[in-house]
Amino acid sequence: MAGGGTRCDIYGSRTYGSGYPGVTGAGVAGRGFPFYFWPVVWGGALGAGTAAYLHDDEYGQPSNSSRPGGAMAAAAFQSTDNSTIFRVVSDNSTIVALISDITANCSSSFSAAASSTSPSPYGGNPGPEKVIQYYRASSIALALDGYNNSAIYAGPNATDSPLPSNVDAKLLDCLNQTIGLAAPLIDNASLRASVPKLGLLGLYFAA
Repeated sequence: MAGGGTRCDIYGSRTYGSGYPGVTGAGVAGRGFPFYFWPVVWGGALGAGTAAYLHDDEYGQPSNSSRPGGAMAAAAFQSTDNSTIFRVVSDNSTIVALISDITANCSSSFSAAASSTSPSPYGGNPGPEKVIQYYRASSIALALDGYNNSAIYAGPNATDSPLPSNVDAKLLDCLNQTIGLAAPLIDNASLRASVPKLGLLGLYFAA
């Protein structure tokens, strides 16, 4: 069964495979689609050892256009306060929707000239080591340029690397809350998209 996941379950963590309601552990192999959308994939050959869970080929490559919402795409948002660059990765239709909502909610905190107004095909940047938050059964990832979470290559139970001290916390909070509130959801009964109108932000960052 696909779809039916609720917004209260949309937040995961920095672990690939997080954000599945009622499911714990790293990796996405053999899991269902509680939010209808497929998890992001990181491309490349099948992995080995402790990093194998990052490179399962079950969902094809990022360019696979048969995934719900289209091939994977990315959008970048650069802080107005410093050089912090955040990137959002998901299917193309989700990125289109999130660019609109992020621009409406967070434009005072990022440089319009240095940020995305339309999706770019995902070409390998960011990699999984840059991800600071997964959402919606790992079908959306928020990443930070310059962040290197080496823990993901040490195994799923390793301690995550801390975020840089100079990260723009205001823009991070706005992005995190907007993604949580605005990411498209699918009703499994009718496969209808559910995209709410945004009100006051009041969620949290799941470190």
